[in-house]
Amino acid sequence: MVIPIFRYILPMSLNTERLDPHYYEVKEKLNMEIEKVNSVELSELCEGISDGTRNAKDFSNEGIPYIKISNIDNKEIQLTNVFYLANYLGVESKAIIKKDDILISKVAAIPKVAIVDEDVEGAIISPDLLRLRPKNLKAKDIIINFLNTELGQLSLKLAVTPSVIPKISIKEIGKLLIPVDEQLASASKYPDSDQVNYKQRLESFYNVDERRYLEDFSPSLIWVSEDLSPDRLDFLYYQQRRTRLHKDFIERSRIEEWVQLNEVVEIVDRTISPSGFKDQTISYIGIKNLNREKWIIHTTYKVPYNTVRSRARYEVKEGDILLGVIGTKVGEKDQPLAIVPNHFTNSIASNVFVVLRTYYLPERYILWCLTHPFVRLQLRIKSRGAVQPFLSIHDLKQVLVPRLPNNKINEIESILERYQGGDHLDIS
Repeated sequence: MVIPIFRYILPMSLNTERLDPHYYEVKEKLNMEIEKVNSVELSELCEGISDGTRNAKDFSNEGIPYIKISNIDNKEIQLTNVFYLANYLGVESKAIIKKDDILISKVAAIPKVAIVDEDVEGAIISPDLLRLRPKNLKAKDIIINFLNTELGQLSLKLAVTPSVIPKISIKEIGKLLIPVDEQLASASKYPDSDQVNYKQRLESFYNVDERRYLEDFSPSLIWVSEDLSPDRLDFLYYQQRRTRLHKDFIERSRIEEWVQLNEVVEIVDRTISPSGFKDQTISYIGIKNLNREKWIIHTTYKVPYNTVRSRARYEVKEGDILLGVIGTKVGEKDQPLAIVPNHFTNSIASNVFVVLRTYYLPERYILWCLTHPFVRLQLRIKSRGAVQPFLSIHDLKQVLVPRLPNNKINEIESILERYQGGDHLDIS
């Protein structure tokens, strides 16, 4: 006999995305246990939650370990009977693990949990595994201790979505409530407080209210503007120039010291010679290798040069700055932008970037300049093309950047170094 779901769950509590009775049965049990204690959602304790790659192919007997559910035993990752991949080609960064990540089996019928140690750092996980990346060691301990309890195992069942093979949903697992002490429950509302503080301090040096971006914009006046140029007949160009942000920039550039970008950096135009890399394996940097939140390079791909020959352009060295100049993200907050660390020296960067090499100012200060709202506005204005926007080197040279007093430059350099610190993962 089928028991109607409304017999034991109130209609107002129903979620139209979850009409399976088992979900509400588990949820009711958890509410009775967790409602009496301080708790936070799992997503608040993690930098990210992701699953593995579906792009793994060409397995071999050596190389980069490819971790599957069967390689987790007794809460540890076992490398016996493991498959290997020759390189990271086509593998998303979400599938690459590092020390202190937590792996969870997505398949509900095979409940497994493990912590990543140094021996498997840089390995690649299969799509049947979830990767939790805790924000810090305390968060890691709280998560793993909870998952190893009966209440934790019951919580995982709440994240399972019904299907032929029931699996844990990334969306649902992030909503799991994790019991924590009162102090951590309060702190978790402000994740990575040091990192947030660094970011806010960096943004305070802008002295710009970017929310005024579209103020005073009047589309009806754009096409009769006196500054109409036959060289620029694209709507977005004039739209950007008529924003309040642009007016503020013009005013500030008149009373503050701003210099052209090519006065403080060399825009590298020397590309690699294909003959010098023929039949070689290279460390390749593409957009997917960047952490756009912290402006760092987290990985490189070890690939045969011939497979990326049409895109591989620049050989980089420590301190070089990569700026994406092709695509819809040019000038946006999440624009491709990163500084090259020492362990990626001699890597080859994609042609979606330009390489900037500083003359005398600190690299991180130049990096900060490129995140400035006024600088990003100029990048958007100077980019061309509707389907695939691009920024030419000629236009990039004319972009103005702020030249702050030396004491502020040094302070920005110091803050940004701490903000970025410790996140370069050398798995090349």
